Amino acid sequence: MLQTPPATAVPPLNERPPAGGYNPAIHGDYDPNAWYAKNSQENDESDVPVMDTATAYAAIGSFNRFTGRWQGDDQNPDRHNDEAKSRRQMNAFFDVDAAANAHDGRSLKAERSGKKPSKSELKHFKEKRRAKKEEKRRAWLRD
Repeated sequence: MLQTPPATAVPPLNERPPAGGYNPAIHGDYDPNAWYAKNSQENDESDVPVMDTATAYAAIGSFNRFTGRWQGDDQNPDRHNDEAKSRRQMNAFFDVDAAANAHDGRSLKAERSGKKPSKSELKHFKEKRRAKKEEKRRAWLRD
């Protein structure tokens, strides 16, 4: 007499198993070592996102003392100063941060103050100043 090995549950090929993988009509008694039990254990561990329950429903903000409406943390007095207003308005037209960092955050005046003019540039500036002075001195003759 030939003995056949015990039949094991084989997952259906073209059909999606029911939620949890265990269907008593198909599998009979629940077997924790069967494919459907192992598959559901793997899914349970990987599908559940890890979340800090203390901060899951936290909101930062407060109620406005004048209107009583809820306002987020970004709605504070710093949002309404001149610098913040102008930054928001200028951001509509160009990237303010990129423009500020283009010269390492220095102003044009500060950038030019560290640069020394060459001898030819210095001579040109002196000549221009002398010409303006001479023009002012002779201006009364024309009037």
